[in-house]
Parts: sequence; C-alpha cells; structure tokens
Amino acid sequence: DQDKFAAYTTLYTCLTNLIRLLAPFTPFIVDEMYRNLVASVASDVPESVHLTDWPASDPLLIDVELSAAMRLAMRVSSLGRAARQKAQIRVRQPLGRVLVTTTTSRESKELLGSYGDQVIDELNVKDIQILEKSEITNFISIRPNLTLLGPKLGAQPKAVTVALASPTENMAAAALYGQPFEVEGHQLEPAEVLVSTKEVAGYAVAHEASYLVVIDTTLTDILRGEGLARELVHRIQTMRRSAHFQITDRIVTWYSGDEYATRVMEKHSDYVSQ
Repeated sequence: DQDKFAAYTTLYTCLTNLIRLLAPFTPFIVDEMYRNLVASVASDVPESVHLTDWPASDPLLIDVELSAAMRLAMRVSSLGRAARQKAQIRVRQPLGRVLVTTTTSRESKELLGSYGDQVIDELNVKDIQILEKSEITNFISIRPNLTLLGPKLGAQPKAVTVALASPTENMAAAALYGQPFEVEGHQLEPAEVLVSTKEVAGYAVAHEASYLVVIDTTLTDILRGEGLARELVHRIQTMRRSAHFQITDRIVTWYSGDEYATRVMEKHSDYVSQ
C-alpha cells in the first residue's frame, strides 16, 4: 500500500546516500552494498559506488515546520518515557493522560493536533493535555542558586529563599521557561535559580529545559484490563518466537486464569487474536 511504498522509498534513499557517505571509510563493504542495491536494478548508473558523486543536500526538500514538530514530539515522548520509568510503569500498561507544558501556542496546537497522536501512541496514553500555567507550581519547586545569588543578595538571601519556596504561578512559569523574574525587589536571572520536579501522588513528572511532562499514573479497572491484555499478547508473541512460528502462521491458544483474567480475555479477545 501507499504507506509501505513511502517507507521503502525512504529507507532506500537513506541507504543509497549513506553508502556513498561511508565509501571513503569502508570502501569494500559499501561497494558490495551499492552493487546489490543500485547497480543490480539500474543499468544507467556507475558500476561502483566510488565512481558516483558525493551526496548533495537539497534545501528545497527540508520541511522546517515538520522537522520542528517532530523534534517536539520526540522530546515530549522521551520525557514521558522517563516519567514512566520513574514510576516503574511499563509502556505496555495504558494510562489515562499526559500533561505537557509548551513554550508557544504553536506547540500547543501541534500537540493537540495530528502530532499529538504520535505522542499518544508512543507513550500508550488515552489523551494529551496542555498543562495550564496555574498548574505548574504543583509539579516543580524552585530554590536559589546560592553560588551565584549569594554575592548578589548579600545579607538578604532568606527573604528570597522563602519567596521561592512558595512561588506564584508567574514566578514558576518564568523559572521553567528560563526567563528573568522579580522576587522581593531582586531581579533574578535564569541561571540564578534551580528548578526541580516534585513527587506528587498519582503523577510521575519529568523535566528538561523549558519542558515539563506529567504522566497521570492513576489506574482504573479498564486501564488495568487493557494492560493485562497487552501483557498477555507480549507473552504469547514470545512463545510464538520460541516455537519458531512465522508471523503469517495461524495458531490456537488456550488460557487458564481466575475470574478477572477470564473477564479480560473475553472483553479483549479480538485484540489478543489479532
């Protein structure tokens, strides 16, 4: 189908460009790859990779907006996985939602649109939501970087420390986004404060630069059932590999378990069978 065609074309383009880039370093193996991938299927090409031109970039093929959106999706997914790992919840276990801070309205729109589907799929959550500015203080704490602030504050560090311990939403947002803000009459620069995540019951939090990703770790009966179904599929797949089945081989599977496991298998039988 069209998706597979696009995937194969992308892979082929990457491989044929990569072997030309590697030619000076591994001349023999990439020449063999070139003969297999290129020379064997086209008659109007040089017979060796060493007779081809060095790859040239085409700026017209670069989709700047798409690249930025995918970097955002990858970053959020990476932080989401870190939050899951902190909570010791496997990716196979579905969760209800992920909350994300964004630096611009464009990023919010992308995460709530088509690129959010990528994050939802990657993190195995049901929904993605933008973390409101007023909620940031629930998940991060701010403290002074006394190494830098000590000389600046002189004999007044306590008032600033106390104020940072209970920050306003504007203070918390500015600290997270790396912006200067005022505390007790002092203008604090981004490097002069330290931002860290809080341990909050029912949530797992990960933070990097101006991005904060919060995973809702509450497990409902529905989510637990889906997680068990995914775990069963994983184990059946492992058994298939051990039995040397091909992916196209149809199998018959028996199961035995308590009442809960039986209910899960009955509800998710189509998914497990597929």
